[in-house]
Amino acid sequence: MRIIGLDPGLQATGWGVIEAAGNRLTHVAHGIVRTTTDATLAMRLAFLSSSLAELIATHAPEEAAVEEVFVNVNPASTLKLGMARGVVMLAPAAAGLPVAEYAATLVKQSCVGTGRADKAQVAMMVSRLLPGCKATADAADALAVAICHAHHRQTQQKWNPSPLGEREGPAKREGEGAVSTEAKRKPPWGETARARTLRTNATTAEKLLWQKLRADQLGVKFRRQEPILEYTADFVCHQHRLVVELDGEQHAGSQHDVARDRRLQAAGFRVLRFWNDEVFGNIDGVLTKIAAAMAPSPQPSPRGEREVS
Repeated sequence: MRIIGLDPGLQATGWGVIEAAGNRLTHVAHGIVRTTTDATLAMRLAFLSSSLAELIATHAPEEAAVEEVFVNVNPASTLKLGMARGVVMLAPAAAGLPVAEYAATLVKQSCVGTGRADKAQVAMMVSRLLPGCKATADAADALAVAICHAHHRQTQQKWNPSPLGEREGPAKREGEGAVSTEAKRKPPWGETARARTLRTNATTAEKLLWQKLRADQLGVKFRRQEPILEYTADFVCHQHRLVVELDGEQHAGSQHDVARDRRLQAAGFRVLRFWNDEVFGNIDGVLTKIAAAMAPSPQPSPRGEREVS
């Protein structure tokens, strides 16, 4: 499980990424996003948002944890800090990650053993819990948040994503945006770990298509090797509830794929399937068909689709 911890601040937001495998914690990366006081508040918040989005895309965490900030005696400073914290919570949520919140005292208690520890003590314990890590100040605090989440995620409940509301606008086509209760269920831990492995060992066809989808060529956000229910989808666009699968010849006529497509569609997803050869020989055609599937059109059949050029 890869976790990103975030320590909100308008001037400096610390971030740290770790991997948790049982009780073993491994340092991945850390740093600080700094904004300049010369810019307007809006531009500083925009820079913070875009920077965090880029970090999340680069390190691909599966869950996020944010430290709860204390109330400042200065109302103006408190308001600005609250705005920054809102952006810090929005960035991972917009990327589809569940977001947990932890009080500063609980974070210190989890890492140091006392809720009154200072920054130097936190940084020292972080370096001991994550061998080879030399983070200080806000970055160390962010790693401490991630460590706290790794310790408490099994019993923490408030981070579980809740059903989203609806944005008013043009009427949706029948079935679009419908999300079953089952689809909101968190995937089993084993499938999440498997997704991480598949993401690391992507096939050549998956890498080629991901280069196009990641570049935002279709104007929507896709995620790769995403655990959904008890499966791992090759690519998924949650905005349009669309799953894209790439298959080799060994999957021709697979009953497992048929059953899997039915399960995903019952959970509110549409499924498109392409052969690896299609990606190699006609990547533009594949992208065109994916774009067409996200445009208003009749719903796909219960068995899903396998597009053939």
